[in-house]
Formats: sequence, structure tokens, C-alpha cells
Amino acid sequence: MNRTEHLLTCLIEECAEIQKAAAKALRFGLDDHAPGDTATNAEDIADELLDLAAVMEMLEQEGIIPKPGAGKSTQRKKDKVEKYIKYARGRGTVSDEQPCRRPDV
Repeated sequence: MNRTEHLLTCLIEECAEIQKAAAKALRFGLDDHAPGDTATNAEDIADELLDLAAVMEMLEQEGIIPKPGAGKSTQRKKDKVEKYIKYARGRGTVSDEQPCRRPDV
């Protein structure tokens, strides 16, 4: 494995860790945390996103990928996500409730 392959493997692993953190938030709530840990699931997601950004930065600095966002805007993606949230709401699969938040006990 060369350096490029290693960094790409790190990219894959960080994406998987984001998936895992998001799944835990859906299962147990954003404000929950693992036993013996003080970081909430929401904080874990943020930390994993930061780790992904670090690997992306390394890939960009090495010339493996172009600078993320070069010449592009995130607004197009945001608009697309909002379009499908609206569609899902119309289908009854998305509500305005916040079920991921753990109620205070």
C-alpha cells in the first residue's frame, strides 16, 4: 500500500465512523453518551466530521483530490436536501418533531 492508498483508506474509515456515530444518535438520542464516556452522540458526530476534514485536507495538500468546494457552493446540496425533506413530509415519513433528543429523565 502506498501513501495515497493509505490516505484513501483513512478517508473510508472516517466516513464509516461518521455513519456509526449518526446511527448511535438515531438509536439512543443526540444527547446520550456511551457508558463511562462524557461526550454525547452529537459531540461524537462533530468530532468524527472534524477527523474527516483533517483527512480531506491531507488528500488536498498531497494533490490527490482538488481543494474541496473549489468553484462549488454547498447551497445546491442544501436546496436538494430541503426539496426531499419537503417531499418526505408530504409522504408522511418526516415530521417536524425532534425524536432524536432524549427527554430529560
